[in-house]
Amino acid sequence: MKISVFYDHIIEAEKQTGKTLKSILPDIKNYGIDAVEINLTYLCEHEETYELLREAGLEVSCIYEFYDMDKHPEREKAELHIRTALKAGAKRILVVPGFFSKEDVEAMGKVIADYDKTAEFFDGNETALKIAAGLNELADRGAQAGVTVTVEDFDDITSPLSGVNGILWYLNHVKNLQFTFDMGNFLFHGENVLDAWEALKDRIVHVHCKDRRIAVKNHLAEGREDYWPAPAGDGEFPIKCLMERLKAIGYDGYVAIEHFDAPDQERYMRDSSAFLKQYCKG
Repeated sequence: MKISVFYDHIIEAEKQTGKTLKSILPDIKNYGIDAVEINLTYLCEHEETYELLREAGLEVSCIYEFYDMDKHPEREKAELHIRTALKAGAKRILVVPGFFSKEDVEAMGKVIADYDKTAEFFDGNETALKIAAGLNELADRGAQAGVTVTVEDFDDITSPLSGVNGILWYLNHVKNLQFTFDMGNFLFHGENVLDAWEALKDRIVHVHCKDRRIAVKNHLAEGREDYWPAPAGDGEFPIKCLMERLKAIGYDGYVAIEHFDAPDQERYMRDSSAFLKQYCKG
């Protein structure tokens, strides 16, 4: 396994510390981080990033982007996404394909705990089917170009991919689609991350290592907790157990450090990498 980190965190660290990106990036490499996860739009608008990363000895592990496949196919963006991945040397891209309406979210919430009921709802839902069609086109194009297209368990209940059974439906309906396992996002439907691991482990090709601390109860919804970001291994989630499971199945891809809105991104990145390195030896 190798470690990557969201480039957004490095940009946040630049603002928090007053240092320049050029001075921070070598430190990131020295922490034991090998690559960055970066947004497609940002990378296209900041061409100098390629050289900054090259000078620091950092690769691009994955390029992510938000789509509106619930409204239209987004073919132009899809082609740009693949071309940019090839240019950056990224073997994987992550797609957040679209979102449900308020009415669809309410309907999904009633069935999401049961795969058959979820499948019945998605099979008859225009938005779910539009997203599936868009993902099919993109995943097929990616396969032709040698770029793996992935989706994740996205932390927003308006996403049709916010729960295990929604994810499974898309993986079953989009031939070349694979899965980015985000350790910290299954809480939005009250799902257990270890149960999610068992259901999805055979399709995992990329990992987001996200830990959280409980902050205030009943903020997201009645009976649930709100969470603050934490360095990997220092929060409430079974990150150690999940890392051991990844190692046990021979996972040799990236584990990407993710803690948006951390108050001290530089320290969080250093501490997260120090924790993850013990699983990435050998």
